[in-house]
Amino acid sequence: MTYETIISTDEYSELSVKLNELSILIAGFCPGEIPDLGLMLNNLDDLINIAKGIDPATFYDISKRCKNYVEKMILKNLDDTKPVEEGVALLKSILCYLKKGEPFTFDYADVLEMLEENLSGDVKEQTAQVEKKDANDNIQNAPEKISDDDMEILTDFISEAQENLDTIEVSLIELEHDPVNTDIINDIFRPFHTIKGVAGFLSLTKINTLAHATENLLDSARSGDFIINHTVTDIILASVDTLKALLDKVKQGIQTGYRESDDDIDVDSLRSRLKQLQISLTKGEKEPLGEILVRKKELSQSDLDQALEIQNKHSVKKLGEILVEEKKVKPKQVASALMEQSCLKKKIDVQVRVSTQKLDDLVDYAGELVIAQSMLRQQTKEDAIVSKTVSQLGQIVNHMQNIAMSMRMIPIQATFMKMIRLVRDLSRKSGKEIHLSMTGEDTEIDRNVVDALYEPMVHMIRNACDHGIEATSERSKTGKPAQGNIHLCAYHKGGNIIIEIEDDGKGLDKDKILEKAKSTGLIKGDEQMTDTQVFDLIMQPGFSTAKEITDISGRGVGMDVVKDGIEKFRGHLNIASKKGKGTKFIISLPLTLAIIDGMLIGVDDQRYVIPTIAIQKAFKPRQGEYFTVKGKGEMVKDRGNLIPLIRLNEIYGTSNNKKSIDVCLVVVVESKEEKKAILIDELLGKDEYVIKSLGNSMNDIQGIAGGAILADGKVGLILDVDGIFSIVAQRPLEI
Repeated sequence: MTYETIISTDEYSELSVKLNELSILIAGFCPGEIPDLGLMLNNLDDLINIAKGIDPATFYDISKRCKNYVEKMILKNLDDTKPVEEGVALLKSILCYLKKGEPFTFDYADVLEMLEENLSGDVKEQTAQVEKKDANDNIQNAPEKISDDDMEILTDFISEAQENLDTIEVSLIELEHDPVNTDIINDIFRPFHTIKGVAGFLSLTKINTLAHATENLLDSARSGDFIINHTVTDIILASVDTLKALLDKVKQGIQTGYRESDDDIDVDSLRSRLKQLQISLTKGEKEPLGEILVRKKELSQSDLDQALEIQNKHSVKKLGEILVEEKKVKPKQVASALMEQSCLKKKIDVQVRVSTQKLDDLVDYAGELVIAQSMLRQQTKEDAIVSKTVSQLGQIVNHMQNIAMSMRMIPIQATFMKMIRLVRDLSRKSGKEIHLSMTGEDTEIDRNVVDALYEPMVHMIRNACDHGIEATSERSKTGKPAQGNIHLCAYHKGGNIIIEIEDDGKGLDKDKILEKAKSTGLIKGDEQMTDTQVFDLIMQPGFSTAKEITDISGRGVGMDVVKDGIEKFRGHLNIASKKGKGTKFIISLPLTLAIIDGMLIGVDDQRYVIPTIAIQKAFKPRQGEYFTVKGKGEMVKDRGNLIPLIRLNEIYGTSNNKKSIDVCLVVVVESKEEKKAILIDELLGKDEYVIKSLGNSMNDIQGIAGGAILADGKVGLILDVDGIFSIVAQRPLEI
């Protein structure tokens, strides 16, 4: 097939507009709506009229076949728009090649075959001839290059579609607990409708058709034809997973510049399952009142069976009436089961999409501006007039920095919501009843910190489901509810965000952990340890007390990864647990990775920044408050308590100057309920510091979290208190 002419710009624009309009009409088609089909016919007539003079006549011929099919839809009351959807997608591809004056060498016999349905013998014969001719012309299928215009549209589509699919997953879990809530069904329906429409416009056929089939199922549910159950939820989640896989293919295509083949992803079987499920549920009766009450756990199955036996004997009485008379349920519970309950949903603020790289650059430059302003303030402090102007500049710079930082802050809700799907899948896999609740999901956190939280949270949720929450039979023996509960909580505390993951399971067995630690040589037999120190042992690489290895957890790989992942972002993980009651994991992370609120200290000729969140107090020891304790090293006394003393110059080897404590100050710092005192020469002031990386060669220095450019232009090291405590624990004591 060769192209002797190239279509004009006007013809291309007209055809493109008409095809886009037709895609929208198809996407919005409601079964049985003749006016919708009439609009499609009018559109196709316009396409045919414009395409009459185009050579070769492939575009014209396929447009005619699409029109013939729509006419048959009207005459035979057909609802299947798939053939014409495929036809429009094919026309868009042909139009792209027409514009470039290149031959269209792709095999489209399957589309012609679909459009053949219910057509006359003459049309079939023509189709066969076209198919035969195209089969001879199409020797190989070359990958289709993505145009620059499509590249931008596809990028936006992927981002929005992925967000929509994440929203759908969350809403589906909510719907399982309230299956008659039409608001939630509509919240799920709309994203599928959007994905279907845009995918049709972009000729993403598989995404379009799968979203359409899922949308049809949901449309029946919101029309009241059936009530959502676990089977429906499972197949919609399968649809979500398949759509995500198809989106990944599109994303790969954007990276290479050519449309990626998705032949390895089977959509037809899933579409068939969706259609069959819709038919079977629609033909069936709605969920009976008794089953609704059982599902809501307001009525036992045995009580329902007894009530049904009574109803068989007294057919005049309604089931709800019998249940109330037998005092199995209350009248308001029956009324609630008969009514659709409303649920107000939060509106999502309109947002503007900005490149994350631009946001990061803005934060970096705001930080540089803060540093420059601090240096200028230091240099002009002797001049009162200039100093006043610099002070005003400083206020503006601080406001700019706060705005820049807030732009990079996002709610932690997206990460929390992903855990809902995870808990649902794990509970069904393990055969346990587990419910996930959450508070504080609107708490905002730095985007980069959110990314850092995902993997650690997945590990801890898996452990909670597999090891923490007991089996139903075991919970009943201990008097616990059959359904286990995992609670996620997020809140701000000081300059940190705190994430709590708490379960009401069997808790950590301190004795078993100690026994395992002693057998593996992690601790000595006579070593005294606090509960916190014992629980920290489970974060050692390879440590596991699980008797069995499951496909969920138990291999000893996980908690060490959690600890490393959190500490990489200057965070800490604490564990609180009570045997038989449950376990709470407490993650503490900085609100932002760009700035830190710290206290500047001087030790010899070195300056360090201690995060204020770790500082308990600072004081000058008086005579008689310094001790050396055998086996514990140097100590200072504060309110009757002895606190181990740390000399930074000895830790980092900056000097051999062992100063007398009575000429120094001490700063008491805390990490994981453990306190130590850092010996310093002077406190130089509290401020916000922009964190700078020390480079790859110095990233792994224990006890150092980064660097900060000070007001005089020199660099101060930011201390990691937990890292310093680890160094001290590893060093031999010297008195």
